[in-house]
Amino acid sequence: MRLTFNKDSPILNGTYYDYIIVGAGSAGCVLANRMSEIANQSVLLLEAGGEEPSLADVPAFIINTFGSKIDWKYTAEPQQRSCGGQRCTFARGKVLGGSSSLNAMMYNRGSPLDYDHWAEEGNYGWAYEDVLPYFRLSEDNLDADIANDTIHHGRGGYLSVSRFPYVEDTTKAIYEGLQEIGFKTVDFGSERVLGVTYIQATQENGERMSTNRAFLKPIRNTRKNLNIATSIRVLKVLIHSHNKTVYGVEYALENERHITGIVYARKEVILSAGAFNSPQLLMLSGVGPNETLQRLGIPVIQDLKVGYNLQDHYSLPGVLFHINSTQNISDYNQKLMSDAHEYMQHPKMGLWTGISTAQVTANYQSKLVDKSIEFPDLQFYFLPASTCGAGINSIIYHSMISFLPLILRPKSRGFVSINSTDPFSEPLIYTNYFNASEDIDTFLESYNVVTQIANTKSFKEAGITLDATFQPTREQIETGSNPFWKQPPREFMYSMCHPAGTCKMGPHTDPNAVVDPELKVHGVKNLRVVDASIMPTIISGNLNAAVIMIAEKAADLIKKSCD
Repeated sequence: MRLTFNKDSPILNGTYYDYIIVGAGSAGCVLANRMSEIANQSVLLLEAGGEEPSLADVPAFIINTFGSKIDWKYTAEPQQRSCGGQRCTFARGKVLGGSSSLNAMMYNRGSPLDYDHWAEEGNYGWAYEDVLPYFRLSEDNLDADIANDTIHHGRGGYLSVSRFPYVEDTTKAIYEGLQEIGFKTVDFGSERVLGVTYIQATQENGERMSTNRAFLKPIRNTRKNLNIATSIRVLKVLIHSHNKTVYGVEYALENERHITGIVYARKEVILSAGAFNSPQLLMLSGVGPNETLQRLGIPVIQDLKVGYNLQDHYSLPGVLFHINSTQNISDYNQKLMSDAHEYMQHPKMGLWTGISTAQVTANYQSKLVDKSIEFPDLQFYFLPASTCGAGINSIIYHSMISFLPLILRPKSRGFVSINSTDPFSEPLIYTNYFNASEDIDTFLESYNVVTQIANTKSFKEAGITLDATFQPTREQIETGSNPFWKQPPREFMYSMCHPAGTCKMGPHTDPNAVVDPELKVHGVKNLRVVDASIMPTIISGNLNAAVIMIAEKAADLIKKSCD
């Protein structure tokens, strides 16, 4: 059921639940579904944002949600080597469904070696063979040629996964051009992920399938033991200092912040607030680095490396392809109305049911990787862009393609911290992009491919031409001096908004670990973290599928602990 509030008597205050889940993002929605399957256990899901808007369902309108009311609108601290010294922006979902309600919907599990590496670091139960069943559990794969691979894929799960219905001619040319220069066709949900694909996405018939829509909508009005409260900001986790045991959370209404209260947890509090907000909440609650907490006067309950180990998939823009003979967006308004009509009349068809050139992506392995294994360290994106008046709808109506080589397994590490005890203050985000010289080497090698692609028959026939005027150099990366980087960061992108690692999973022998392999916070009872922040190392692919898997496995771990 959906909770409502009376400002004079918040109905949450003083209530008890078996499990309190903080954050209704990709992980939180899955956890709420799975934990409420046990009828005699009460579950409360708290979300700072509101309901998912219908606009978010339209795949081609993903850019429109960035900077909107369903976006946290976080920015990183300015740094020389990224965003031209400006604040990099991060689209993070503040809404039921979290970032799954505004991401590019790409269903990409990364490489099996990612998870094997987690296990090698002492995280028992997280090797690829251990997590594969949880990927299959969620999945309802609607593309028969892929779903027939029942070793790797599932049918009948809550999450619809399929290719986008609409593929424009420019997108086809990119796909065929990559094939021409030797990229083989692969499935990013299988074991062999080095190559090119029309990405599968968390969508069905041209409509987004967020975790809210997939996991919450079917059950939220039928399970009496599940309560969902929106527009609630958790201020801190309540922990008994004498025995380090969690007993509830303190909250405030998001829109009437003077109204506060406490909700009590009989069994556990689970943080699923993401790689920025989960560490922020831990620190506000007294779990984090001694030096940070003491400086702010926060009583230290457990000294842990909370906020460290921040990783992201990032890049630098510079190389563009111009589309000479295809889309003319001078009649933008007329085209917009025509496509709107088609989408409303035939919702499974037309331009708005895809994400344009971005739905072709390729994995590449640089010379820095051992050639005896397949372990891609670069992912190539071809993002639609425009300087001709299409504005925020440039993903649909575009005259250029921005080539974005994404570093999949960065050596650089950033961190998240706080400089205020005010829970409504933004966390401090230091990305530290390109701090490691190996990341620069990997990034620059990607441009060996650019000229090859531009010279393919497919690109020439489609009228796609290369503009490498602002191709980055090592000196420009180290000094942040490329003039192109002064462009508005959102238009050409720097980060894929995949923050991870800030509540690192590891055994008790790992001095940098925040949670153990069962995702319990070290040294604190009845507290877990379940989101991308627990990744010891970021996976080599888009994060959404992996976060859903983490939540599926976490739910299983929690249920087993109750047996």
